[in-house]
Amino acid sequence: MTDYRKLAAVEQGWYFTGPGAAELLAKKVQLLVGGAAMGPVDVEVLMGRKLRIQRAAKGVASVKFFELCEVPLGAADYFALCKNFHTLAMEGIPAFGASNRGAGYRFVTLIDVMYEHKTRLVCSAEGTPFELFERVVTIANAPRRTAARSAKTEDADVAVDDELGFAKDRTVSRMMEMQSTEYEQDNAAAYKHMLPQQH
Repeated sequence: MTDYRKLAAVEQGWYFTGPGAAELLAKKVQLLVGGAAMGPVDVEVLMGRKLRIQRAAKGVASVKFFELCEVPLGAADYFALCKNFHTLAMEGIPAFGASNRGAGYRFVTLIDVMYEHKTRLVCSAEGTPFELFERVVTIANAPRRTAARSAKTEDADVAVDDELGFAKDRTVSRMMEMQSTEYEQDNAAAYKHMLPQQH
């Protein structure tokens, strides 16, 4: 039996959370590539260095979060990605905290580069953009330790980091904007040479 609510979510949505989010993302990717077979693509970065994208077709790169943000990549890699793909489908964006601060920095850089190039983001994530950064705080906003609170485990993964803490508001705002109709229009204009023409 067809679940028309899920079908509508796939057709209209770009950002999936909760149970079944990865499955909805996979369906969205198939819609975006028109059912075309996806395969590996090597993207030229700098001075002959290449970035391998395992699953790509028709201007869409489909990756898992760890493939781009838990390995030593940077702005040049993300620039090359945006130069070659109009849409990045990313599975499994986690909430950020002390345990994955480095991945958080890379993710912020990725969103900045995507935003500057008007690259579309379609993803599955652990929570809303705001929820992904809830455990990232500046020194000024860090929770104060008291004897009663020091044993609480929920404070253990709070990332007290001014640079990431200040970047989070910009990143959350950009992620929200990237889901808008206006951004979709900007994406279509920026990548008109790659996207199929609508009649």
